Amino acid sequence: MIPGAVTVGFLHPGHYAACFAESLKELLFHDATHRQRIVSHDFGQLGKSCGSGQIVDGRNQLAKVMCDESQAEWLFMVDSDMGFAPNIVERLIQAADAKKRPVVGGLAFAHKTDGKASFFGIRYRAQPTIYRWYEDDNKVGFVPQFEYERNKLIESAGTGAACVLIHRTVIERIRKKYGDVWFTPVVHPKGTTFSEDLSFCIRVAGIDCPIFVHTGIKTTHDKGGVFLDEEYFDRQQAAKGLDHASNTQQTDD
Repeated sequence: MIPGAVTVGFLHPGHYAACFAESLKELLFHDATHRQRIVSHDFGQLGKSCGSGQIVDGRNQLAKVMCDESQAEWLFMVDSDMGFAPNIVERLIQAADAKKRPVVGGLAFAHKTDGKASFFGIRYRAQPTIYRWYEDDNKVGFVPQFEYERNKLIESAGTGAACVLIHRTVIERIRKKYGDVWFTPVVHPKGTTFSEDLSFCIRVAGIDCPIFVHTGIKTTHDKGGVFLDEEYFDRQQAAKGLDHASNTQQTDD
C-alpha cells in the first residue's frame, strides 16, 4: 500500500458529461501541483466503460482492482456526470480517518420521480444522498434526509456512490466476509431489493464500519439540462414552503 495515495475510479458510457471532464482535468492539475496522491502511481485514474445494465459489474470491478492491483490507500469513486472542486480529494481525506471514518461521501443529489405532470409528463425532485435506516414489522429501507446540517461532517446509515471516498481496508474486509460482491444488490428477507450503492452501504455496516457525509463538500449532478446541487435543492424546497436554508444553522467545518 502507498500511504495517502488515491485511485480515482469512475464508470462511463463511452463519454463524459462536460462538468465531469472539466472537474477531472482540474482535479489532476491540482493533484500534480500539490500532494500528487493520484498522478504518482499507475492506477491513479481508473475509468471503466459500461452500459446502464453493467453498473453493478463495473463498480465491483473497480473494487476488485483496488484489492488486486492498485496499491492506493483510498478509492475516490465518482460518477462521470458529476462536477466537483479541484481540491475535493484533499478535503475528503481531511474529513476521513482510516479507522474512525473510513467512508466519507460528498454532498450529492439524486434525481427522483415526484409524480405526474400534465400531458403524460413526469416531474422530478432533487433528493440528498444522505440516508437513515428504517425498519418495521413488514418492510425495511433507507429514507432520505431532506433536513440535514449544513457544512458539517455527519454520520449516515447510507449514501450514494456518485461521490464517495473509501479506505481500501473497507473493500478488503467486505471481500473477506462476503466475497467479491461489494455492490451486488442485496435482497432483504422482507422483500426489499436494494440498489447497488445502498447494498454496498449494507455491507459496510455488516463489517461494523461507519459512513459519513460531509455536507460542506459540494458537487453538481448533470441530469441533462438540469444540474442538481444545493442551490437547486434549496429553491425546490422553498417552492414547497420548506425554506431549509434559512432555518438551518450554518457553520463552517
